[in-house]
Amino acid sequence: MIPMKVSDVAAAVGGRLEKSDAGNNIVRRVSTDSRDIQAGDLFVAIRGPRYDGHDHIFEAAKKGAVACFCSKSHGGEPNPESGIARILVDDTVAALGRLAAHYRSRVIDQSTVVVAVTGSNGKTTTKCMIDHILGRRLNGKASPKSYNNSIGLPLTLLSADANDRFVASEIGTNAPGEISALASIAKPDVAVITSIGEAHLEKLGGLEGVAAEKASIFNHVRPGGLCVVNVDRPEIHPYVERIRSARLVTVGTEPWAKLQVTHRCSTIRGTTFELDGRFRIELPMPGSHHATNAAAAFAVARWFGLEPEEISEALKTFTPPDGRTRWIDAGGITIVDDAYNANPSSVCAAVKALQSPGARRRVFVLGDMLELGDAATDCYRRVIEEIAASTVDVVVTVGAQTLRAVDEARTSFTGKDLYTCGDVAAACGVLDSVVTAGDTVWVKASRSMGLGQVVAHLHNRWSPRSAAVA
Repeated sequence: MIPMKVSDVAAAVGGRLEKSDAGNNIVRRVSTDSRDIQAGDLFVAIRGPRYDGHDHIFEAAKKGAVACFCSKSHGGEPNPESGIARILVDDTVAALGRLAAHYRSRVIDQSTVVVAVTGSNGKTTTKCMIDHILGRRLNGKASPKSYNNSIGLPLTLLSADANDRFVASEIGTNAPGEISALASIAKPDVAVITSIGEAHLEKLGGLEGVAAEKASIFNHVRPGGLCVVNVDRPEIHPYVERIRSARLVTVGTEPWAKLQVTHRCSTIRGTTFELDGRFRIELPMPGSHHATNAAAAFAVARWFGLEPEEISEALKTFTPPDGRTRWIDAGGITIVDDAYNANPSSVCAAVKALQSPGARRRVFVLGDMLELGDAATDCYRRVIEEIAASTVDVVVTVGAQTLRAVDEARTSFTGKDLYTCGDVAAACGVLDSVVTAGDTVWVKASRSMGLGQVVAHLHNRWSPRSAAVA
C-alpha cells in the first residue's frame, strides 16, 4: 500500500476521527484480521454472523495498528491505553469499499493497470494465469485466493504500491447488482468475462440473468480500456454488441471469435490447443475447457505488450491454485483437486476431462452443487445424464442433493460402481476401500461441501511422506 495519513483515510470515507492528534500518523496497510495485524496497519472491524471485529480492536492496537474503522452503532469509549485512532463510520464494510475507491482513483499511479476478472467458471484460474504471465516481466499484485467480494476486492486494490504496473483482481456475485457495485470501486482498465454458466441461479434467475449480471462490469471499464469476453454462450452476445468506448477482444470456440480456440486435446495431465490459427498453447492442467481461460489471459498479456512466444512459454509453467483442476501425483494414484467450486457446466466439463487419455481407471467424486434455486432438479438431471453416459468407472457422491438425484436414476449407472455418502468422512472410508494403484480420482464439489478434506485424505494415504494437501 502507498502510505496515507490517518486524517486522509478518515476524509476519504467520510468518517469521524476521534483522536485528532493522531491525524498525521501513517497507515501502511489495511487488514480485517486482528490475528494478522502489523505495525502501521488500519484495522477494519467487521461484524459477522459468528464474530465481531470490534471485540478485537484493543488486540489490534497492541500489535501496532494505528487506526481502525469502527461502527458508530458499536458505541463505547476507546481504551485509553490502546493508542489507536478510531474512525467512526456507519458501516465498516462500506467504508472499506469507499477507501478502496478513493485509493484506486486518487492514490494509485495512473500507469497501474487494474484488471478485473468475472465469470461463472474460471475466474480464479484466469486471474492466476494473467498474474503468472505478466509477473515474468512486470511488477504487480494479484488477489490472494478468490478475494472477489465486498471485502476481498477492496483489500486487493489497497495492496497495490507505487511500483506495481498491474493489479489482477476478481469480481464475484451471487445476487443482482453485486458486480456493478464492485466494478464501480475497481474502475478496471481491463475487464474479462470467462464464461456464462448455471451459477448462483437461485438469485440470478437463469442464464439471461447471469449474462446481464456479468456484463454489468462493462459499464465501469475506463474509456480506452479493454474488454475480453468468452462468446461461446449466446446469452452474452447482446451485451458484447453494445461495447463502444473500450477495445473488444472476443475469445472462444466460435468461428467468429477474434481469438478462436481450435484443435483442443486433453490428457489427464495437460491440455494443448491452437489459438488464432497461429499459436500452439500447452497447459499443464487437464480439461479442454481451460483453453478459453488461457485465451483470455493471452489477450490481456498482448494488451500489455508481451509477445505471443513469451506468453506461450509462460503458460507452459502455469500451476493452478488448489481446488481448481490441479493434478497431484500422489505416488500410486493421480488426484485432480477440483473441489473449490461446482455448477452444472463445470461438472460436465470435469466429467469430459476425466475421460481423457492417461487414466487406468477413472473415479469421480461429486459433492452437492449449491445455489441452483428452482433450476436444481433440471441441473442435477443434466449432470447425472452426463456421468451415466461417460466412461467413468467409479462414482462416489457426497451430500443429500446429489444422493436424491442419483436415487432417481440409479438404473442409468449400469456398468459403473456407484457409492453414495452422506458426508466427507463416509466418502473417505469408501475411497479407502475402492481406490487402487493407477487410478485417477477427480474430486468436484461446491466449496462449502468440504471435499478438500477428501483430497488431503487421499494424498496422505497414498503419499504418507509428502506434505498434506489442504
